[in-house]
Amino acid sequence: MAIPADKVVTPPVLTDEGPRKKWVDQAARTTAVLAVLAAISSGQYANQFSHTILAQAEASDEWSYYQAKSIKRHLVNGQAELAAALEVATKPDAVEKLEAWRQQSAAEARRYDAELADIKSKAEAVEAKKIHHGQQGFWFQIAFAVLQAGVVLSTIAASSRRRELWVVAILCGLLGAAIAANGMLLVIPAPAGI
Repeated sequence: MAIPADKVVTPPVLTDEGPRKKWVDQAARTTAVLAVLAAISSGQYANQFSHTILAQAEASDEWSYYQAKSIKRHLVNGQAELAAALEVATKPDAVEKLEAWRQQSAAEARRYDAELADIKSKAEAVEAKKIHHGQQGFWFQIAFAVLQAGVVLSTIAASSRRRELWVVAILCGLLGAAIAANGMLLVIPAPAGI
């Protein structure tokens, strides 16, 4: 016997409403936040990497300039020594000219000494800046990897409805954010050689 359509009782449809749906929505939001943080960390890594390369080129230029000035200083020191040696063995009328040449060469050598000290301090400052950018880039690269792991875990958690994976994804996000903050502040320096 058929049941009239107005008398048919349909069982309630189970939906994902309620607490279960709520945490899945939160997992989706977590994924988005982690993706944004990962993108920021990746951008910071690229930025620091670029600064490191530029600082390396600038440091190389400074050290090349330092070497050129050092060579010039050695040449004028040699001229001053040569002038002093020639003064002894030359005619009395040439001694005055040789003395002037020796004094001029000695003055140039002193000027080069002062310039070398300035160039050396600039080169060392650029080297320190390069190391700083390299260390920051190291931490941003690690933060990116950890945040990406969080994105993957959060996505898997939402699709498989596994809350424990979502918790691990949140922990990855917190760890990645902490590593990125360290990349900015360098509270913990990168390992030696980075």
